[in-house]
Amino acid sequence: MGHFLCYYHKIIHMRYLLLVLLICSCKKDSKFKDEQLGVVNVSLSTTHTFTKTADNITVPVNIVLSSSAPKIFTVGIGVNNDTINELISNQSLAGTILLDPAYYQLPKTAEIRFGLDTFAIPLKVSMQAIEKYYGNKLALAVTLDNPGKGNTLGSRTAIVVINTTDIISQEDIHYISFTDAGKVLGEPSGTDHILGTTEVILPVSVSLGGVAGSSFIITVSAAPDTAQALIDNGTLAGSVLLKEGEDYTLPATMNFPGNSNVAKFNITVKTASLKKYELNKPALAVTLSDPAKHLLDSAKRTLVMLLDPSKLIETDITNTNIAYTTQYENGNANENSPKLIDNNINTKFLLGNFTSAWFQLEFATPQITGAYTITSANDAPERDPKSWKMEGSNNGVDWTLLDTRLDQSFGSRFLTVRYTFSNQDAYKFYRYTVTSVVNSNLWQQAEWRLLKRP
Repeated sequence: MGHFLCYYHKIIHMRYLLLVLLICSCKKDSKFKDEQLGVVNVSLSTTHTFTKTADNITVPVNIVLSSSAPKIFTVGIGVNNDTINELISNQSLAGTILLDPAYYQLPKTAEIRFGLDTFAIPLKVSMQAIEKYYGNKLALAVTLDNPGKGNTLGSRTAIVVINTTDIISQEDIHYISFTDAGKVLGEPSGTDHILGTTEVILPVSVSLGGVAGSSFIITVSAAPDTAQALIDNGTLAGSVLLKEGEDYTLPATMNFPGNSNVAKFNITVKTASLKKYELNKPALAVTLSDPAKHLLDSAKRTLVMLLDPSKLIETDITNTNIAYTTQYENGNANENSPKLIDNNINTKFLLGNFTSAWFQLEFATPQITGAYTITSANDAPERDPKSWKMEGSNNGVDWTLLDTRLDQSFGSRFLTVRYTFSNQDAYKFYRYTVTSVVNSNLWQQAEWRLLKRP
């Protein structure tokens, strides 16, 4: 097989990715006879080859035997950080950083099978390290020990040096950032927020640069000092800082899905806090940290949000300056029509011999609404409304269809379900018509609430 020339404490600089220090010299003999079960000399070597994915690179570090293994044996694998630190200190590895254990995976042992004369140990290095230390070199001293079956060690150390700029370019770095960072984000900023009578859900978008790989976790936390500084310096003059836990909640972490360059998490803001600061523009800030993979964009890891309560507060207007009428009535005062809008889910409106019926609200002045809720009653799910429609009118005669629902079901008793529809017109009358129930000649319902959306 030829001779391997090795140099003690000498770095062979190459134009390739990897630089290798081999300690000792050895000679390979490819001949092997069954009757000769002698020991072999075990050494380390490496090449400039590597494989790359979006998440890591794999560098083969080769165990080289002086002849084919006469029997199966194991050898221990480790690292020697002192060697790298010494070479960095004496400038033999100038501009190089010791590879942190958090960023690589290396087997602790290798099993050498009968008849093999080489075996590749996979050194897997996270792309996060390549990105974090981009522009530098990363080094690791891989070592061998305890070769089994009486075998001996030759060159027991190989120094792997990775030039990060040979792996990726600046444009390939997977920077993580808030999609709308770099400006104060006014909320609502789009149409995907969710309004409610007790809370508002604001989706926040996070972006990943480069080619997307596997999923990873990233920490999310409040950054009140950032928002307060902008209030103090006048950038957010007149604003009030919202307090995490008291006024809004965040997830502790977010999962960035695999094969995607965009992910979202939700900020949940209490409607009571928005009403409390209705005359102000309440503000908050959130920041990203500790990604399990990739690199944070330091300039875009924090997002400041300025909330507009006038566009986020949803109001229940069911009992506001209205005249309430129904197509049919129940003579039993415990289950009659007022129970449908008394804002008490423990009461209900019940009708017998049911085929269909309408229920109507008339406002003193026209109102714009785009949502309503229906709450199932205490028992008999077969009496629940199944199909219905919502209409609006300004004269009580000519009706505009606003929303239609078919084949609906309620999974439990006293369950409130919220429905939304697109509407920008103000109407004086709103009519809710139930056209069928689940499976009964009776209809019952605990509540119908009409909601005014901003």
